[in-house]
Amino acid sequence: MRKPVTRNLLLVGAVAAGVLGGAVAPAAAAGTPYARLLAGHPAVFLANLDDDAGRCQAPAKKIAAAAVAREEANDQEFYKKKDELAKRPDKDEAQKEYELLVKAHQVEQNLADRELAACNDASDSVVNGVQDEKDLARIRTLPWALAPKDATGQLAVQGKAAGYVHLFLKRESGWQLVDASTRLTAAELRHGVELGIEGRDIIRDSAVWDGTADVALSVTAGGATATDHVVLKEAPVLTQLNTQRLEQVFSSLSDDPETKAWQGIVREQAKASGAPLKILDQSNDTWTQDIFEPAYMSIPGPGGQPQSMKVLLGSVNDSRRVGSRVIFTELAGHDVAAVHTEHVPVLEPFENESYDSMGNLETIPATPGHPNGQIVIGGDGLDHKTGPAAEMVTLLRSQGKQDPVAVDTSWLSIGHVDEFVQFVPVPGSPRGWKAVVADPTAGLNLLKSVQTAGQGGAIMHGGLPKLEWPYDERIDQRTTNEFLADEQFVGTNTRAAEKIQANLEVLKQKTGLTDADIVRIPALYTARGLDYGMLETQVRSTPAGPEKDKLVAQLHAMRDAVAEIPGTVNGLVLNAGRYVAPKPYGPTLNGKDIFATAINKAFASIGYQVTYANDLTSVHVSEGEIHCATNTLRATPTAGWWKKD
Repeated sequence: MRKPVTRNLLLVGAVAAGVLGGAVAPAAAAGTPYARLLAGHPAVFLANLDDDAGRCQAPAKKIAAAAVAREEANDQEFYKKKDELAKRPDKDEAQKEYELLVKAHQVEQNLADRELAACNDASDSVVNGVQDEKDLARIRTLPWALAPKDATGQLAVQGKAAGYVHLFLKRESGWQLVDASTRLTAAELRHGVELGIEGRDIIRDSAVWDGTADVALSVTAGGATATDHVVLKEAPVLTQLNTQRLEQVFSSLSDDPETKAWQGIVREQAKASGAPLKILDQSNDTWTQDIFEPAYMSIPGPGGQPQSMKVLLGSVNDSRRVGSRVIFTELAGHDVAAVHTEHVPVLEPFENESYDSMGNLETIPATPGHPNGQIVIGGDGLDHKTGPAAEMVTLLRSQGKQDPVAVDTSWLSIGHVDEFVQFVPVPGSPRGWKAVVADPTAGLNLLKSVQTAGQGGAIMHGGLPKLEWPYDERIDQRTTNEFLADEQFVGTNTRAAEKIQANLEVLKQKTGLTDADIVRIPALYTARGLDYGMLETQVRSTPAGPEKDKLVAQLHAMRDAVAEIPGTVNGLVLNAGRYVAPKPYGPTLNGKDIFATAINKAFASIGYQVTYANDLTSVHVSEGEIHCATNTLRATPTAGWWKKD
């Protein structure tokens, strides 16, 4: 008997482009088994998680609606059990039970998310139409023209990948799922067959599955067997870059007049740059930036264009849980996939889930050695227990292409990267982009220039609209002189400047950022945010004595920062040098807002025109800005990631 024949071939060429169409097996003696598999170059495939047939969105809306009452009941039961545990005499045992309770409760509350994520093109065993067919990466068997009548072939996905991919066989009746019973006939072996492969999920943890799929073919005839296999790799999920062309802008449904007004400005500017604004029903969640991170997957496609899909990564921040379901109920569909990541809560030390909002994830564009850019994510390190969530960090790292970098955002009250840095396209510059960075030192210097001009006695926030309660209290209406005399205010900005510079040094070391890549934008921070207000209220209601003195000292020691001047860096990047920023309401000299003047000059130096929109009482007072309350989809790069490796 002849020994099995094994061959391993990856064809240099694109299967999808039809390069393999005329391939023919070399002459082989009748009865001598012949097995040859051909895949494209690179041999990559998509996680087919979009919904080309549009079958998932309607049931998704029903699932999300049905979850509301159930989750409210779950919450009530959770707090009831929590109160019972608090009364237990054995505190250590009660703490252990509480930790189990929290984790079990989170699993219950994410039931709807798992149900939503369970519907996509890869969740069934069929190819859902012509558009879905395009998302299959192709493999072919090379024809064995002399295959005898008794020849048969068998296909299999070997190893771990068997549970992570679908392999389809194209027959006259259509695409059929390959399973253990599938056999290639002698006629199919003679002519060769076309196979399609799809991933059933993205790569989440490369230690569990790294995206590798080994597809094997065995051909038997006359008692002998020949085998071949090809190894393919699932395409990485890449977070989008601001250097990609803007296609669509999103913001949340609101009845607030001010929100509608600045959304109108965004709509006008977005339209002028060729992108529509879509309003999403986020279940009263204002923060469109925080509920999901836009990303994409792509593989080589026909005509040299990539075959791609958007991939929307839902936030694991539980406070964003309901709002983030909009990625399933309104956005997932043709060439748009939505992904849920399950998070196990960490209680010791107690995690800061704000780090898991997606405004805390930005992506620096291409630098030498990192052609797909690098993810920048805030917190107090990527390996700590207070956040960001290990599951999301592992997912991002496991893509193997954007090398996440940790920066320190613990000095901020909210703790998001977008509060101090953003990356904007600058065509014609050496890198094609610049980093716009908040500069509190420049902000303090602007205040000092007002004082020097003898105008320090005027209100620092010039040109404020009429403010009703509670905004007349929440917007700090002290004079420039009073701000500069406030050690807490000056100290907060000095600390912010030091922390920002330290983060820039990290980015220089890890990403190759240079001073020439940085555009500094005047900014001012304050410690008088929402946390300050709550503690101040507690101080007022506490009787004089040691306890009140302790609270007062705690109040004066606060330095965690939020934007005092509405944060320009926290704005919206559009196409063609357009940028929408929150109106700064800085001090006025000679009838002009000196912050707006300085900001305009800084942006003009890189070819940008800033349009200001008032977000003062809508999102600014809630410690966010226009960037936080918007999101975008951008075009997939035509130069595929595989060409950059």
